[in-house]
Amino acid sequence: MTPPNVAVYFWIRQAFDFRSRSTRADYWWPQLFVLFVYTGLIILFVSGLNVAQSEAVLAWAESGPQDFTGLDISPLGSLSKFALTSGIVFMILTFIPILSVSWRRFQDMGKPGWLHILFLVAGSMIPFVSVIEYIWFAFPGTNGPNQYGPDKRGGSPDIY
Repeated sequence: MTPPNVAVYFWIRQAFDFRSRSTRADYWWPQLFVLFVYTGLIILFVSGLNVAQSEAVLAWAESGPQDFTGLDISPLGSLSKFALTSGIVFMILTFIPILSVSWRRFQDMGKPGWLHILFLVAGSMIPFVSVIEYIWFAFPGTNGPNQYGPDKRGGSPDIY
């Protein structure tokens, strides 16, 4: 099994590689890293709010379909603005690397990588579809080489 630091390193190094394969560890460790970063940014955002600001953010979030014209971030504290800006920048910087590792994960299972685009579009309309994709990514890839390249595990069964 690939250690977490190595998996995240390869995730960054192969950010624009859509041709090879990624094992389960190569997919899940970067996903966990991204989850931790977003969790930290949410904690920073919430800790920078006072009572009135948090009520305003909750009222905006509960208002139904999100229209960003109704959101005024000027009264937010500087820590909340920093967390919000950092989250947007992090999302932009990690969009292509997350897309490519998901693409390669499909290819590791012997499926075309563009299936991830279908799951991405369908998951934006029907959230359960994303859960199906995550369950699918929990299964091991094909043993040995396939049309997308050699087995990164060296042909041994992935039992981790």
